Amino acid sequence: MRFSVIDIECTGGKWGAEKIIDVAVFVMEDGEIVDQFISLVNPQMAIDPYVTKLTGITNKLVRTAPKFYELAKRLVKITKGTTFVAHNIGFDYRIFQQEFEQFGFDFHRATLDTIPYCERIFPEWENYGLKTVAKELGLVNSARHRAEGDARLTVDLLRILLQKDRHSYLDKVFVSKLASEQRNPFKEQVKNLQNKVGIYYIYNEVGEPIYIGSSKDLQNSVNRHFVADNKLALALQADAHRLEVEYIGNEAIAQIQYKQTVDAQRPMYNNAKKRDFLNFGLFTEPKKSTMVEYVRVYPIRYKAPQFYFEGPKALYEFLQRVMMNEALDPFTFLLDKDREYYFKHTKNLQWKARARELPISRLREYMFPQEGTLVGPGRKDNEKCAILIEGGRILGYTYFYLATDGVNKSQLKKRMVGIEHDTYAVGIIHHFYSKGYLKLLEE
Repeated sequence: MRFSVIDIECTGGKWGAEKIIDVAVFVMEDGEIVDQFISLVNPQMAIDPYVTKLTGITNKLVRTAPKFYELAKRLVKITKGTTFVAHNIGFDYRIFQQEFEQFGFDFHRATLDTIPYCERIFPEWENYGLKTVAKELGLVNSARHRAEGDARLTVDLLRILLQKDRHSYLDKVFVSKLASEQRNPFKEQVKNLQNKVGIYYIYNEVGEPIYIGSSKDLQNSVNRHFVADNKLALALQADAHRLEVEYIGNEAIAQIQYKQTVDAQRPMYNNAKKRDFLNFGLFTEPKKSTMVEYVRVYPIRYKAPQFYFEGPKALYEFLQRVMMNEALDPFTFLLDKDREYYFKHTKNLQWKARARELPISRLREYMFPQEGTLVGPGRKDNEKCAILIEGGRILGYTYFYLATDGVNKSQLKKRMVGIEHDTYAVGIIHHFYSKGYLKLLEE
């Protein structure tokens, strides 16, 4: 099997607008590097100062570098017939496809993410970042946060994983196509859904949904159910009779629809212990009060919080913005343990505290704009997904073409699919809005 081990560095900036500034490809076969390609890339846009600080790549450095379209033919050729390998492949593969889409080329390769592969081989590790990989395995990265250095480290990691893989996890789970084709009755149905965002429903013979999934790569996610050979997977394969796919195109909407549908239908093969996308909660005190005197922060286990977040860093950064704007004192608004983590996860900013509490309604206003239309990626090129907000409530979503449809909110409301407004949906919209994936449409 031939692997193209790839790493890239990008300009940074808004989601979907990033450009490659550094690329490295190492083709590996039988444990040896048989071909390679390394180059800086002129992104034809400014590099984010944070990226320059992290990588050392400046605007001046890439000014005379080749542009991506000048490298595209070589990149297609060197990766042809190989499995695209990266550490956290969702980022590298998305950016690769994004660059090729600029001039109408549909780039697709079989993929392998070394992070879940690592999790199988080294389940005892606390995390699987490249820094941890190097430390745990005694590997040297001569150029951290540069494409060549990180790609070479990933090559070394892949060699070790392949050598230690006595249970053939690679063949069983990650890149095997043969087993999938033998057991997957839906392979034709999903063959054109690679890297498509949406929800899929697997039904049994009597028409009951037995599994519901959400994915950024519908093809890969469906196929994985029929490649895995653990007890639960084999039971699902035996009961699967029909597949329905809802191609949504927008990650925020897919996450909301998935959560609300699974909670309502509780399919038998959906694992109740599986963590939700948002798994950290902000709990306000006193409970059931309209005024918030202090807050608590917990991983979500049994009780539902008032506010959902992806993780502690995002939550504490949100709290810092609220406390600074509302003149709240971290030493009274947070309990002792939460204060310790707050100062660990946020910048050392100072302000004069005056208030001791704030209305919970005011806290909600910080989650996302209380009026307007949020816009993000749709199902097709140039199509947008519009999420309508009124009075701080999520009404629903629809799709439109900005160039031809214009923006008429009353018409969008007539076309929209309704969404149940709940605290989890609010958390999802906040997450994708704060990341720049969703943007407020100026009307």
